[in-house]
Amino acid sequence: MRETNTWMIRKGRWIFWTIGGSVPFYRNTYWDYLGRRVAWKEYFNGKTEEERIAEAESEKANWGYKPRYAPVHEFSIKQRKYDAQTDEERVFDTPRMRTSSSKHTRNGLMQPQEVRTLISIMKEHNRAPGVFNYNFP
Repeated sequence: MRETNTWMIRKGRWIFWTIGGSVPFYRNTYWDYLGRRVAWKEYFNGKTEEERIAEAESEKANWGYKPRYAPVHEFSIKQRKYDAQTDEERVFDTPRMRTSSSKHTRNGLMQPQEVRTLISIMKEHNRAPGVFNYNFP
């Protein structure tokens, strides 16, 4: 026997072709068709459409607002605070929740354009009356 791996390639060729041919099938069927592992779920399920709708409604999650702390007792200070709050105050009271979309606003920074505008205004207010140098903006 020669010292090559030709016999191994011939022996395992069907494995390579099977794996290579199943990758596009998997990619197009299981991955692209409504997400992973759901391509045949509807076919093998065996439930009626009304049963599937009822099951989906029962498993539906509540993605609405949920505070971090839910007071238990009626005499709780936190309960009185929550009762007196408006919806907007309740959202702003939630810790670790981003209420502004801008990174600069979250960090308390101003936009560069606003800084340049303020600098121009300060320069205009601080110049001597009647003097204007056209060489500088």
